[in-house]
Amino acid sequence: MKSMNEKKPRILVVGDLFLDRYVYYDPALSKPSLETELMTITGIKEEYSPGAAGNVAKNLAMLDVEVIVLGPVGCEGRQYDLERELSKHGICTQFLIKSHSHVTPVYTKFINTNTGEEDLPRLDIPPIGLNETSRAEMIRAIELLVPTVDAVVVEDQADIPGRGCIDGEIISRLLDMSTRFRDKTFVADSRTKPEAFTGFLVKPNMNEFISGLKRMGIIGNDESEIPHKILVQQYLTDFSRKVRSPVVVTAGEDGSFCFEYGVLNRVFSLDGEVRDVCGAGDAYIAALAVDHCSGENPLLDSARMATKAAALCVSHKGTGKLSRQALSEMSEPEYCEIDNPSIFRNSCRLPGNVKRVLFDFDGTISLLREGWQPIMRDLMIRFITGEKEIEEEVLSRIMVEVDEFIAETTGLQTILQMEGLRKLVIEYGLVPPNEILTPLKYKRIYTGCLKKIVKERINENVKSRYLLRGALGFLKTLRKGGVTLLLASGTDKEDVIKETKYLGVHSYMNGGVFGALNSIEEYSKKKVIERLMKEERIRPDELVVIGDGPVEITVGREAGAFTIGVASNEKAGFGWNKEKFQRLEKAGADVLIPDFSTGASLAKLIFKNKI
Repeated sequence: MKSMNEKKPRILVVGDLFLDRYVYYDPALSKPSLETELMTITGIKEEYSPGAAGNVAKNLAMLDVEVIVLGPVGCEGRQYDLERELSKHGICTQFLIKSHSHVTPVYTKFINTNTGEEDLPRLDIPPIGLNETSRAEMIRAIELLVPTVDAVVVEDQADIPGRGCIDGEIISRLLDMSTRFRDKTFVADSRTKPEAFTGFLVKPNMNEFISGLKRMGIIGNDESEIPHKILVQQYLTDFSRKVRSPVVVTAGEDGSFCFEYGVLNRVFSLDGEVRDVCGAGDAYIAALAVDHCSGENPLLDSARMATKAAALCVSHKGTGKLSRQALSEMSEPEYCEIDNPSIFRNSCRLPGNVKRVLFDFDGTISLLREGWQPIMRDLMIRFITGEKEIEEEVLSRIMVEVDEFIAETTGLQTILQMEGLRKLVIEYGLVPPNEILTPLKYKRIYTGCLKKIVKERINENVKSRYLLRGALGFLKTLRKGGVTLLLASGTDKEDVIKETKYLGVHSYMNGGVFGALNSIEEYSKKKVIERLMKEERIRPDELVVIGDGPVEITVGREAGAFTIGVASNEKAGFGWNKEKFQRLEKAGADVLIPDFSTGASLAKLIFKNKI
């Protein structure tokens, strides 16, 4: 971003300008209307601010930019209020397209004076689009103004299709101008058609990007199991080639992804208090445009500056306040280059000189127990209800709680899960006390059902079907690099040993194979990690923990180890499982993968090209 003593950039903002109206009301003053008997909303104060394209213009002005706005407004009091608010920030309103056939769009937000929160439905008066006269006037203004500015920001944010001013003819003229004036920066933030802005720096958010991929035919509905952030990583290159320009995709609290000159980067958001997310996208696009319009800064640097602007915005109530001084005092956002789009970096941290890698087994390497979750789910519901007819509402609550319990305890010893089951049986009180079983008896029933399935699969004698894709190859790579491998499972030790030997995994685990024992106190994944650090003097940065459950990821993180979440689709044996991805991301895994087909890239990432 330019220093204060340099010439101010001149930026044109094109789009629908809204008036944001804040009505502060006192609930204690509400009373029934004499005419309708409906309760009144009694306002005691009003405040105004530019919204939509107007808010982007305001943010640009706060960043010491000379700003011109172009868009349709009505000829009424709201238009006067909007112009007044824009003028407060020194924004040029000379080229607003005023007409009695237009409305000045308004968002009215009701703020409770007792709580300071917006707690009533918003009242919207949306734009109505352009008529032929206004469209011609807007095109003439575009042709007049573009040659005089350093950058053009197009805000295409109308919620209702066909009612915004950025229609097909306006887009066509803007595309023509971007071709004629290649020395200028053209930026587009479009809610419904980002792919239409060929040659612009395009900034969709993640949902807008995914919708654009579908309209362009790049993806279909069969990608529904793939997490959106992975779709961004996989297809941002294709999207950029189609629009023939660099692209930034914002992902809210997860930062952003940017692609320029064949390089894909992820920029991480900054930590800090979030008071109000309203206007964060407008702050982001404003800072991005200002920093990039010089033509000197790489897109990555501009995206990092924009990330700071968004973080500053959300730390305030309302649409936030930006300043160059405040941005210069903020810490720089971390970023990482994405070499393999199937590897998701959830943090920038990397391990040190890795000496030990601890693997989970079921769902991470082995698929022999694929389907254990629905088996446990059905048994838990049966045990909690006592197989009685119960109210639908109660049954629904039980089903939700059981699903959450299984998701949260994936990776724990089975006996601990059964202790949790017993507590739920007691809490719901649907089973007579004398019929409630011990955790060990519940475990025997569950493992009996599961062992029968495992035995049938082993008898098929098709080992490759029950190994997660690329698992053996990755184990070979690690052993070849001199790393000691261990395996720790929540399944009973004797079963784990038997199954690892069948799948050909056991011989790679030169650090040992661990599983659940009869005594809960004797074994846990946490105890295995503690023993490594205490007895074998392994430092946290020398240990990598790999698993598909939040349990091993959490205990690994707490110990300071580098963690890899395997968000595996166990049924297919490869690819992503969206629910696992979300759980493992929330648990704080440093890296997420779908399977080990990414093994070579993963080894380079965590072992710094030493293997």
